[in-house]
Amino acid sequence: MHITFLAYRLQHSRIMTTEFYRQDIEILRALGHEVTIATRLREVPRKTDLVFLWWWSWLWLVGPILKMRGLPICVTGSLEPDIYEKEPWYHRLLVRWGMRFSDRNVFVSKYMISKLSAMMRLVKPLYCPHIVMDEYKLANPKNSREFPELIFNVAWKNTPNMKRKMLPELIDAFAIVLREIPNAKLALAGEPMDGQAVLQRRAKDLGIFEAIDFMGKISKELKIQYMQKCGAYFQCSHHEGFGLAIAEAMACGAPVIVNRKTAIPEVVGEWGYYVENESPEAIAKSLIHALRDPEHAREVGKSAAARIDSEFRFDRRKNFFKELFHEMTQSGLLPSNLKTKRDANSSKAPLPQAVGRATSL
Repeated sequence: MHITFLAYRLQHSRIMTTEFYRQDIEILRALGHEVTIATRLREVPRKTDLVFLWWWSWLWLVGPILKMRGLPICVTGSLEPDIYEKEPWYHRLLVRWGMRFSDRNVFVSKYMISKLSAMMRLVKPLYCPHIVMDEYKLANPKNSREFPELIFNVAWKNTPNMKRKMLPELIDAFAIVLREIPNAKLALAGEPMDGQAVLQRRAKDLGIFEAIDFMGKISKELKIQYMQKCGAYFQCSHHEGFGLAIAEAMACGAPVIVNRKTAIPEVVGEWGYYVENESPEAIAKSLIHALRDPEHAREVGKSAAARIDSEFRFDRRKNFFKELFHEMTQSGLLPSNLKTKRDANSSKAPLPQAVGRATSL
């Protein structure tokens, strides 16, 4: 089957360097399908059998045109209710109107489906979470932490995202941590954008600038190393559609410091340090708890990694989409005579059966 992976109006250079896009492209190819990556409608080939669209934001625009071409549309990604409800009325109207053009909608958290269902009519909402790739794993079976007094975070630092990820509160909390643990360090990775200067000024005002490493954009390999070695990974957030970086850190055995908001508890379960509230004092308390008892933190991290291995690995999402495409074929949305490249070019045994049915909520 020929699938067009469409991330409308996104820069091509962003696609394979953004984890959740790359994951789904690899899943589609692992299922044996031919995949074209497109960011504009003119890049959707005539031979396309299915459009795999990321984001609902532009469905109102691309949906009618794709339907005029007779193409089925499967949409996935994050439509965060907390962002959606703050958008202008006309934007919300366009998103709701665009929903009519999707044949299947795959959301990455149950929280998202539950809250959006109260705001709009969802067409065939399905649940399948993000997954964590296999390179995110424990550095060693004991989950030894090479830098037990290091706090790590990865986030884009444009101002809205920096505030959403509560990085100003983290800077203030870290000043409190240093009073109790003078050797503690904070490493902040991610594209600096316009928000990093704000954080740097605050750190200088508090007299803690020298204890913070503003790393900027780093490679995936270095990110994994820091997640495997840090004493704690911080990602409290005002809202998350899923929380992929949290899951990645958990897979690497990092004790995660989080809050109980939106989809975060779906990812973390019992295996994290939840802050009592979102004040710098409460954040500092959880950070100190993790750093002062590294043995307990190490065990929490091991259990967190086991949770990711059990719930959020590659085969779960791959098997979900294998079964979903089969269901779409059975319902007549996809031609029944289509074969994957693997079917056409190989006599190997067929792919394993899906482990569970596509979950509809």
